[in-house]
Amino acid sequence: MDTPLVIVGAGGFGREVHDVVEAINANSATTGQPLIEMLGFVDDGEPDEELIDDRGVPLLGSVDKLAALPSEVQYVIGIGNGSVRRRIAEWANGLERTAASLVHPTAILGRHGISVGVGSVICANVAVTTNVRIGQHVHLNLAATVGHDAVLGDFVTVYPNVSVSGAVVLEDEVTLGTGSVVIEQRRVGARTTVGAGAAVVRDLPTDVTAVGVPARPI
Repeated sequence: MDTPLVIVGAGGFGREVHDVVEAINANSATTGQPLIEMLGFVDDGEPDEELIDDRGVPLLGSVDKLAALPSEVQYVIGIGNGSVRRRIAEWANGLERTAASLVHPTAILGRHGISVGVGSVICANVAVTTNVRIGQHVHLNLAATVGHDAVLGDFVTVYPNVSVSGAVVLEDEVTLGTGSVVIEQRRVGARTTVGAGAAVVRDLPTDVTAVGVPARPI
């Protein structure tokens, strides 16, 4: 049976999430994953409707339209900001909505000890090795890598080409900018942002922005 799905957020990453949906459907005969029935996007902003129309998927309206859809309709949040994802997920949980988790067929997930929380999106060419715990509504963007025994909290955002080494802990709502690196056994505190290209070589506290090599709070 097909899984009916709505993507919350129709901006750039929302469209990339739709790419993941299309890849899952294109490879369903090989992977055995059920087909996803893409119902449309919801968005409170002003997304580029021409870009949405090119995908043959409707823009259904504002996010609150999700509340009026049948109970079997699942959702996934295609918004990069972790704190915004948290607010939407808490609202959707109040509606008793089910969050879908999406894994692109080209992503490589180890066979042992991998857990992926509800609502998470794992994009093309991501590699997750072994004994990794991924929380709820986590985004692992293009070609990110996550090493052994890493723990990613809820609403973590990992941008393209990030390297997370073994036994790293990323607390809730951490954001790792494009091309950043976290060396082994480091901890990054909740809601901290690591800038693009930065190298985390020591633990970082909560609620800071860290940039540079080595990464330092600013």
